[in-house]
Amino acid sequence: MIGRKKLEEHYMTIAETKELLERRKAEGMEENPEEPMFYEARVSLEHAERFAKLRPEQAAELKGKLVGLFEWLDERRAVKIIDLLPEDYFDIRVIFAKEDYMPTPEEAEEILKLLDEYRPEG
Repeated sequence: MIGRKKLEEHYMTIAETKELLERRKAEGMEENPEEPMFYEARVSLEHAERFAKLRPEQAAELKGKLVGLFEWLDERRAVKIIDLLPEDYFDIRVIFAKEDYMPTPEEAEEILKLLDEYRPEG
């Protein structure tokens, strides 16, 4: 990456990534209809289409609520929770296994209640 530097860093959910890649694909179709995306971007889009569980608007809203819920819950951890949508305390413990902080059962219950509001049907 000669001549490039990172200006800022944001964590994105799979749903938000899917939306971004779909936009880039549409832009690429206008420029080069035969090959609108690089191979890596196509594979990333396929992955996002397969594993995105929420709509991008829902994911962004949920991320804001999760980050505001506890002072120890940062954007990176919130994105991981949204992407995996844990269903019980054990799942949350697995997500936080290598983190500095492990949520208490009460905190995990609050997270799970919030996730249940956004969890897709079926």
